[in-house]
Amino acid sequence: MRGFAMPGFWLPLPPVPPPFSIGTSAGLDPIMNRFFLEEKKGAILPRVAPELSMDTYWYYKSAHQMDQTWSVRAAGLRQRHIDQAQSFNFWITNEYKMSELLNLYTLAWECGVKTIYYVRSKALDPEDCESCSA
Repeated sequence: MRGFAMPGFWLPLPPVPPPFSIGTSAGLDPIMNRFFLEEKKGAILPRVAPELSMDTYWYYKSAHQMDQTWSVRAAGLRQRHIDQAQSFNFWITNEYKMSELLNLYTLAWECGVKTIYYVRSKALDPEDCESCSA
């Protein structure tokens, strides 16, 4: 039997399928790419955005292309209804300046976001990186 036992109670827990198998993403973060490869236990699995088709292709932006101020404001609105913290990430490009990142942190604080989990930047190609090409 699956479930959670407490003194005097038995709370059933349904089996939880992976998010992509039920037509949704794993969380509130925007998708990183419309299509990507994921490695799990030595196997490489192709993944696509939920419900991706020719009709919905243009609705999806990659996380790095989204306006991060919009994401921060949306997180601030959600935070009002969350007692603790939410796992919120900044998705920045390599063109971001530190002053712009500081502005995002300040906006997040003003909007009431309690935690910034990661700052995720786009990887550089070795040819684009001056210090990597040396």
